[in-house]
Amino acid sequence: MTAPDFGPPTELPARTGTAIRMRPGDRIRITNTHGSQVVDTWAVSANDPSEVLSMEHTRRVTGHLHPVTGDHMLSNRRTPMLALVEDSFPGTHDTIVACCDPWLYAHLGCAPGHANCRDNFIAALAEQGLHADTAPNPLNLWMNVPVEGNSVTVTAPLSRPGDHVTFRALCDLFLVLSTCPMDVPPGSGAAPINGADCTPMPVHYAVAR
Repeated sequence: MTAPDFGPPTELPARTGTAIRMRPGDRIRITNTHGSQVVDTWAVSANDPSEVLSMEHTRRVTGHLHPVTGDHMLSNRRTPMLALVEDSFPGTHDTIVACCDPWLYAHLGCAPGHANCRDNFIAALAEQGLHADTAPNPLNLWMNVPVEGNSVTVTAPLSRPGDHVTFRALCDLFLVLSTCPMDVPPGSGAAPINGADCTPMPVHYAVAR
């Protein structure tokens, strides 16, 4: 099989989001450039934006709490949307925790207007002419969420600079990415989602058509 010909990498700045049009067979490689950045990830059908990537439906079909290479990820209508075809990270990616939103930052005492993944998702789709009122539960790439028995915690990432994942689109979709803006120091109810220094960083992505 011929190796995919990825185009030049595009930087996704810290605290921002984007929506990338992908058609069946297209691949995207997402690189954790600095090693400490969590990337909230969604897929939205290009034909009907009410059909979205669903972590709940995916877990039911794969039997995996955390996706592994070879898994197909399903929509809320059980349509295969993405295949995880490569993952250089030996750890896990989270499918449990909701994205950050204005209400979380208000709860943490931040001033109104703090960047957040929910608003990044909605804004990225709006730039593509698609309307969304809310954000589904994302796939949180590189987010470290250990599960022990009935306990779930959020701790600093274990990912390394250059760690990357590659997805193949299984249908016509928009892949939405948000470099998580969490920068609130632990101690006020926040968690070191983007590393101990709580500093969001840019990541890079490249697409093979």
